[in-house]
Amino acid sequence: MKRHFIKRILSAALCCMTLLTTGCFENDGSDGVIKYDIAYNPGSLDPQTAGDEASTLIISSLYTGLLRVNPDGSLGAGIAEDYIVSEDGLTYQFKLSSDHYWTDVNGFEAPCTAQDFVYGFQRLFDPATRAPRASEYYCIKNSEAISRGKITDLSKLGVEAVGEYELTITLDYPNPQFPVLLTEAPAMPCNEEYFIASQGRYGLSGDTTPSNGAFYLRTWDYDPYTITDNNHLILRRNAKNNEVNKVYPSGLNFFIEGDEDFVDDFLSGTISCIAVNESQRELIKGDYTVQEYDAITVGLLFNTKFGLFRSVEFRRALACLADRERFAQAAEGCAPAYAIVPGEVTLLDKSYREFAGEKMTAEYSVSAAQEHYKNAQPELDSTLFSGARIIMREDKAASAMISLIMQEWQREFGFYCVVETLSEEEYNSRLAAGDYEIAVRELSGNVNSPSAYLQGFASGSGNYSGYVSSEVNMLMSRAERAEDLATSAELYARAEQIVLNDAAVIPLYYKNEYFYINKDFADIYYNPFNKTIDFTQGKAY
Repeated sequence: MKRHFIKRILSAALCCMTLLTTGCFENDGSDGVIKYDIAYNPGSLDPQTAGDEASTLIISSLYTGLLRVNPDGSLGAGIAEDYIVSEDGLTYQFKLSSDHYWTDVNGFEAPCTAQDFVYGFQRLFDPATRAPRASEYYCIKNSEAISRGKITDLSKLGVEAVGEYELTITLDYPNPQFPVLLTEAPAMPCNEEYFIASQGRYGLSGDTTPSNGAFYLRTWDYDPYTITDNNHLILRRNAKNNEVNKVYPSGLNFFIEGDEDFVDDFLSGTISCIAVNESQRELIKGDYTVQEYDAITVGLLFNTKFGLFRSVEFRRALACLADRERFAQAAEGCAPAYAIVPGEVTLLDKSYREFAGEKMTAEYSVSAAQEHYKNAQPELDSTLFSGARIIMREDKAASAMISLIMQEWQREFGFYCVVETLSEEEYNSRLAAGDYEIAVRELSGNVNSPSAYLQGFASGSGNYSGYVSSEVNMLMSRAERAEDLATSAELYARAEQIVLNDAAVIPLYYKNEYFYINKDFADIYYNPFNKTIDFTQGKAY
């Protein structure tokens, strides 16, 4: 058995980081209110059914799971104080803290127990719940059979309360990423008494949303027909839980601002922090703390159902003409991408790229491109060499790079493309329908795992390109069931290399995301994968 003592990040330790970024202050920054803009009203604050970013963001402040992600990316204590994993990786035994409590705006109070996690997981896999992310947890014993209705007895699920504060989770197969999954919204607990009393309104209103986390929901006001300051969610500190784990802010105010640009609110001091992309960053000038993340890879995705791109050799020929160093000069500030999975993804507390290597793409080579093209010619339809559509959203860096690579393709092969810049809605619609030949695609993940970036090249609903490789499917499956993270990383790397060797996608550059914090605040931490924010240590001066 392997015992895991969970890392706790204490406020004293974080103080050092605060001094580095904000200077010395006379008070400890407690009791401030942090304000943040969100684009739309959350669909549901029920962790098992939530599917949009706004909901997930709020849920991360209302609920605490067995484990949590610390600001440095390591796993930390949530409700679990420590846990033991069996040698075969199939049994997890958790010892829970007895000091965490449920509350809500109406004064509900109950301890958070092992049974709450049992009920939460039972709801996750109950077919009636229709949980959108249930399949991510199918490693749990009997979960897939329950979700598909093959087993109707929910007690057969491999999640058992062996004591009031002791929980055992049994898996059907090892999953080295399982502890990370326990920090995500679908793995949050659910108090059965509260859920039943909510009478179908669980997580849909301020009166029917509980909290076992750092904050509780005091107010949730939303009028879909008007955009006003009264469209907001007001969270306040969970006093009972604050007695055990100090929560610095007294509250969080989330303003629902529709589709408006939030930069003006940040610059005026209306909100305390903001997540922005590269173009929005250009608008922010001043003395702010900034966190930088390279969690997105931008590349050219081939629709392999299109005649020309059914040919692996032709795709390889095009890929060999990607001169990334030249691209990077044309799009100033963009780091060239030599792989699919970006450097922000970690395994074993170090970058996945350290396992897999930094450079996996083909070298720029006109001679190699011509050799691949020669091999491809017998199967190519030359009538398709003009007018291939490249769909994209507005992106200055990608536009500059595409212009250069199109020149290479025209010069060497007489292959011409037409660029179509689309709205977000139209782009997503065309991509999903396969109505394109090449797409400028942002590859990102909602969890910190290579799988999140590579699953689009495995068989399944998320595969828009039509690319199919039985070997990639096999390697991905094995990686998800590996006994340890090192073996998992090796298998993912092999799958990633095959996708690149087959030129299903041409990575162009790593796209940064930035999280700015107003100078009067400190120690607020952004998660670039699931877009949540850890406000618990946030200090206001």
